[in-house]
Amino acid sequence: MILFNEEIVNLLNEYFSKEPQFVESIQLASYGFNIQFVNFNIQCNEVVLASINGKSYEWDDAPNSGPWGALGRQRAEKAGLKSTTLLCITFESGDSIDIETAESQYESVIFNFPPQENSLVMEIF
Repeated sequence: MILFNEEIVNLLNEYFSKEPQFVESIQLASYGFNIQFVNFNIQCNEVVLASINGKSYEWDDAPNSGPWGALGRQRAEKAGLKSTTLLCITFESGDSIDIETAESQYESVIFNFPPQENSLVMEIF
């Protein structure tokens, strides 16, 4: 779809600063990597890179043996852009994930936020 921008970074950082946003679950599937936080989730369809306990891991379109469960119950500290195709979320522990997007006709990353009034709130990249 489209590339990342400062708008999504600011929105994520708003959520991270309002109330603690812990990782409630990580779901690995053949065609998706889902991160469920307390109030929102992120569905990733491109590459997800992680630094967990000082080691690097990569999810790329298939389940793997990385210790993704170690991200569970970790508190997100801040979001930032490494580039327009790479969004980084850093956790209090020092661990981090980098979420990739791509310019294409398909959705790379979908952010599902809580509804506002009677409207669904999504950001699609």
